[in-house]
Amino acid sequence: MNFKNIRYLAEAVVVKFGLWIFYVMRPELASNVAATIAKFVGTKIPVHKLAYENISKAMPELSAQKKEKILDDMWDNLGRIVGEYPHVTKCQIEKIDQLVETSSETQNRLKELKQSGKGGIIFSAHIGNWEIGPKVLLRSGLKVSTVYRPLNNPYVEKMTAAIRGVNMIEKSAGGNRKIIEAIKKGDFVVIMADQKVSEGEEVKFFHEMAITTTSIARLALRYDIPLIPARSIRIGKEFRFRAEVEKPLAIKKSDDVNSDVLRLTREINLKLEEWVKEYPSQWFWVHNRWKK
Repeated sequence: MNFKNIRYLAEAVVVKFGLWIFYVMRPELASNVAATIAKFVGTKIPVHKLAYENISKAMPELSAQKKEKILDDMWDNLGRIVGEYPHVTKCQIEKIDQLVETSSETQNRLKELKQSGKGGIIFSAHIGNWEIGPKVLLRSGLKVSTVYRPLNNPYVEKMTAAIRGVNMIEKSAGGNRKIIEAIKKGDFVVIMADQKVSEGEEVKFFHEMAITTTSIARLALRYDIPLIPARSIRIGKEFRFRAEVEKPLAIKKSDDVNSDVLRLTREINLKLEEWVKEYPSQWFWVHNRWKK
């Protein structure tokens, strides 16, 4: 057994113990405790500097004091996501309405998506508590799979994936085939569109170019399916959320497929920018989004 495997096992033990501790707590208490820990630790680790650099790139007009306040609240939100994780994942689909509110507009859109029989891509971002969203969609009767990047630690990956309660599609060549199969069956695929990818195109995100996946736009254009923005926003600092499903993006086709893909990808980024500006403290600023 090599050192890396020993480290992975040690990490898995810590994670399992942490998940158990948070699960035996009331959800609200677990959320508050994890938020307190994250705020204390987060501002003292190197990645906090990256988060500050990112918010400075995205919203340079903010004062240093305002940026730090946003990041302080970001750590609070990230901590809450961790503390809430075992409660959200183990929450039965039929009881998700107790945690999440939806407007009549969102409810109507969900009904329309279900009745269309066409399927589509639902894109979202690491904002609010992103673990909530897929269960809201399942509660509405949609057949949903979530695309994700597996954790580096295989033991932690197996542990966390097993309790999610949502069909997961791993980012890989095999995963791409599963995405296409799901779309062709009329199912919906949830994809987080705000992360840097190893393969993509430079597309403007806020004020700078950022490597961005174009696969979402390519799939929507190729299979003529709707591209639907959706997010789950935290209400205050409570264990309560609001799910929002917006109208599909307008998809325009021309004779230049690559131009169409880049234009639609930019539209996705503009939607993400809109969300981040509205709830900056709920976005995952610690991701190295503008890394070349």
